[in-house]
Amino acid sequence: MTHLLAISIGPVQDFIAAARRTADLYAGSQILQELSKHAAQFLHSKEAELIFPADPNADGANKILAKVSTDPKQLAEDTRREVQKKLKAIWEETIGKLSGEYRSLIDDKRVQEQLGSFLEFYAAWVPLKKYPESRQAVERLLAGRKALRDFAPTRQNDDGVPKSALDPSRAAVIDPRQWAEASVRLEDGSYRPLRIKPTEFLDAVSLLKRCYGALKSEVVVDTRTMARRAINPEAMPDERWGEDDDHIPEPQPYFAILVADGDRMGDLISRQDDPEAHRSLSKTLDDFAREARNIVLKHKGFMVYSGGDDVLAFLPVNQAVACAQELSEEFRHRVKGTLSAGIAIVHYREPLSISLQNARDAEKAAKNGGRNALAVALHTRGGAAIQVVQSWDGLTWQELLQTYKSRQITRGFAHELRDLVREWQDDMRADYLHKEALRVLARKEARELKIPAPTTDTPTYRSDLLRFVDQLIIARFLSGIREEAHAGTSS
Repeated sequence: MTHLLAISIGPVQDFIAAARRTADLYAGSQILQELSKHAAQFLHSKEAELIFPADPNADGANKILAKVSTDPKQLAEDTRREVQKKLKAIWEETIGKLSGEYRSLIDDKRVQEQLGSFLEFYAAWVPLKKYPESRQAVERLLAGRKALRDFAPTRQNDDGVPKSALDPSRAAVIDPRQWAEASVRLEDGSYRPLRIKPTEFLDAVSLLKRCYGALKSEVVVDTRTMARRAINPEAMPDERWGEDDDHIPEPQPYFAILVADGDRMGDLISRQDDPEAHRSLSKTLDDFAREARNIVLKHKGFMVYSGGDDVLAFLPVNQAVACAQELSEEFRHRVKGTLSAGIAIVHYREPLSISLQNARDAEKAAKNGGRNALAVALHTRGGAAIQVVQSWDGLTWQELLQTYKSRQITRGFAHELRDLVREWQDDMRADYLHKEALRVLARKEARELKIPAPTTDTPTYRSDLLRFVDQLIIARFLSGIREEAHAGTSS
């Protein structure tokens, strides 16, 4: 009998986001992709007909759907064992490149326990009858299985052992005070330091990510370099001053994190009536993921993760909106669907976990704002967050960005206009407020900037103008202008 087999491999978001450095973040996404790809390749070798992903060598598919003719339960169990073996192989290969005697300083027994319990592997299967109904049935079963979860024992024989700095649910496998000089050997024979701080206790998986990320250092772009690319698009990581000179201020210290996700993908998949149609959609999504990497590189960014309809990327602030627009247009053209995206403008020294959450919150705001939209959120250090959500067809960023780049207005204009609007009483005439705003604008000699005008029925004009002010403030940061180009305090 033929079955539909669905497999989910994780953890995903929490695993990837548990990072203090860009290299940790990148390592998490790459390790997960390696494990998922290995699962798809193993299924393919066992003559399973892959539906999603269609290509066993595709990146990013942590969820697998296949048509199988053998015993699905046995095949799922075999796949799990293979993925577990792959994880341990990645560990051995990566840790084997440590310099000196550091391997002997690792608690190997605890490593094996943690690697053995780390993976979340779920599987479900149903007899294949009518494809749409069978696919929905197996998806429901898989969702139910994931909801049950597997809870690890509360006691892990680690009393007195410090908890991991990146995953407090697990005990450390190293004493970081012994790892100040630790490094890994690169392919060219040189060594890359791990930069493990004396207080940075790490569990097995976090140590794996730190070492793996260091080995991939030639492709990783750190947050400080990404901020610098707003001024110097060709800035490279090896130009950074390093943590020892981190007291040196950056003239433009903000960068952008972009999170994008396809809209109503479940509905799109449900419209695929047979495995071939679903497989064709899978190939299309793989093509989009590959092109998304090219688009991010074109805009001087760094792609952390691109799989199917999901994108996570770092970008210079002055390239973020243009990159998001191009991704949306590519998705619309290639997939025939819409994309929602969130951009968080964050300081390069903010904790990476917080900045990532800000970007994900922005993407949720775009979804909640009606989908097919872009949400841009500004998070200054010590200031309240400001967010603007607009549909792709209604974006109005370009004019504001050009106004700042051409130095038509200073940073003070938006704050002066905000003070005016806040002081304006609700019972005062909207047309007078508009005229007063134009008077303030005329003093700044930015005659080409268009301030929204009230219509005949404008009970919300004051709030509309406040949203315009928020966009003005965000646009200054998106322009990538050096901090010393403007006087005053940040918003």
